[in-house]
Amino acid sequence: MHCKGLELPAYLPETNPGYPFAIAGGHMSMRTFLLLVFEGKTDLDYWVDAIVNRGIYYTRDDLLGLCKFAGTPDRVIEPVFKEVYGLDITHDDLWHATQRTYLRGLLLERRQGTTLEDYDLPARAYQRNPNVQLPHFITPEFMAELRRRVFEAFEAQIAAYGLEVPA
Repeated sequence: MHCKGLELPAYLPETNPGYPFAIAGGHMSMRTFLLLVFEGKTDLDYWVDAIVNRGIYYTRDDLLGLCKFAGTPDRVIEPVFKEVYGLDITHDDLWHATQRTYLRGLLLERRQGTTLEDYDLPARAYQRNPNVQLPHFITPEFMAELRRRVFEAFEAQIAAYGLEVPA
C-alpha cells in the first residue's frame, strides 16, 4: 500500500489519516503515527491540527540531521546550536524553518504533478480491519474534508511566507 507512490510503513493506515501529507514517506516526514493509540482522538479539528501543527515536526530533524526516534525537544537543540555554531536560535526560528521547508516540499510535489486528489489513503484503509481494536473513523468523507481543511491551512501558510510553486 502507498500514498503518492511512497510505500506506507508498518504502522496501520486505517489509524492514521496523516500519511498522505508526508513529503518523504509515511512516518519519515509526518509524525502522526500512533496518535490514535496515545491520544485516542478521532475528530476533524484534532487531525487538522495534528497534521498542520504537529505532524511536520520530523522535517525539523531532517534539517538538523537528528534521529527522528530520539524525539529531541527544541529546548535541547537551542543551546547546542549556540555551543557548536555560535548561533542563537529560538523555538520560533526552528518552527519557521521547519514550516518553510515542509511547505516547499509540498510545492515541489505540485511541480511534479501531484494533485489534491493524490493526498488520499489506499482504499483498503477505509474498510474496518477486524484485527485493529481501535476506533474506525477514517472514511472517504472524513478524508475529503480533512484534505480540504489541511490544504486550506497550508495554502494560508504558503501565502504568509510568500512561497510559490517553483518554476
